[in-house]
Amino acid sequence: MSNQERDRRLAPLDRQRVSASRRSRRDLILGVVIAVAASLTACANPAGSTSPTGDAAARQHAQVVRKNASAMTAAEIDRFERAFSYAVGKGYFDAFNDEHFNHQRNRNHGVDLTATAPPGAVPGESIAWEYRLLPWHRAFILEAEQMLRAALRERDRKEGRDPNEANGLFVPYWDASHEQALPGWVRAFQPRGGTALVPEGVPKGHAAYGKPVGSRYDIRFGRWPGNNIVFDRLPQPAQVSGILAHGDFPGFTQAIDFEATLVPSAFPAAKQGLETLKRKFPGNADVQTVETAESGPPQDINTAVKLVNAILGVGYLATSQTARPHPDQEVIRAVKAVYATFISPPHVVLHLWAGGLDPANPDVRGTVSYFNELAVDPVFWMLHAELDRWWYTWEQSHTGVPPLAGEDAQFQPLTPQEGAWYGGGHRYSLTELTSTRDLPYRYAEPYRA
Repeated sequence: MSNQERDRRLAPLDRQRVSASRRSRRDLILGVVIAVAASLTACANPAGSTSPTGDAAARQHAQVVRKNASAMTAAEIDRFERAFSYAVGKGYFDAFNDEHFNHQRNRNHGVDLTATAPPGAVPGESIAWEYRLLPWHRAFILEAEQMLRAALRERDRKEGRDPNEANGLFVPYWDASHEQALPGWVRAFQPRGGTALVPEGVPKGHAAYGKPVGSRYDIRFGRWPGNNIVFDRLPQPAQVSGILAHGDFPGFTQAIDFEATLVPSAFPAAKQGLETLKRKFPGNADVQTVETAESGPPQDINTAVKLVNAILGVGYLATSQTARPHPDQEVIRAVKAVYATFISPPHVVLHLWAGGLDPANPDVRGTVSYFNELAVDPVFWMLHAELDRWWYTWEQSHTGVPPLAGEDAQFQPLTPQEGAWYGGGHRYSLTELTSTRDLPYRYAEPYRA
């Protein structure tokens, strides 16, 4: 996406929309990244009708124990794979893809990533979108578990197996910070099938390229974990421990989704890296934006997002080299030096690390990093189960809840019509989703550093 195109798409987010609470959020949207740039310069629709509540959904089956994907038995893995692959092949995840992508109805992300190369960051329209991230995805996983149980029962009946095995099915979590890799069986499990809506700006080589925006396309599954040279570091236990140490929910969720951690010792090398990039790419707007960022947070949301996108654009200078016969290693080292000045928040890293980039075409990312099609990759559910486990762990010793009210405190990831076939489409209240002892699941163990 060109800088001009990014500016055009972000133009409606003008300064008049930035309320006091939004300004606070703006300061936290990669405020640390903004400080990095400054230091470098110094060195150099409504939710729909109501259906049964989350508590009613919980009573439909006994509480299950969600395990680490690496700790599952062979029987548990087989059960999950048969349910998941069947559901993907039957198109049962299509509605999940569409709803995850329906940001206006679900308001489920503080920042959305575009399908473009490089990706662009587009912020939500209010701070509530940020605070809905964790509870909305908790409800989304509950719906997926219920759907997968129904899918497995359907498959078992067709195959003459006992459908009661579905009662114990669960979405596992991926303990990425301790394992620093995908479990072997997860890496090998790449189900095929499903469709999604064509987003704007898909790059050449993607399955949706050239098709009308809003039409449907057959998903072409892709996953290259770790193959993204600017998002090649998974969260470390110490980073997660720091996140869990936050005393209030806003600080906790922003550390997961927005706040980066500075690495001052990397500043001198990053200064040299920027000098290299200026020489290699004279007049490059992204390099100039990163280098000339003023001290302190920007005064409007457009400027903040422009800086975030400039950093992503600088990363693209390196990733675009990787498929060339003779990559410019000096460019790659310079970009990595800039990125070494901060540790990115875990949410985006888990998506971009797990998906990676196609070695034959680094403009194409892995399925789990496209917001319109990621439901067909089991890693999406596992990484969000891990984020939910962090929240579940945090809730055991904290009383804070997402500061939401009214319709923002109601969650209906799928409509009653979409969930009718498996008995889902429930409307969950914030209270139901934050009362951990009443949830229809628990975790085998809390997060421990």
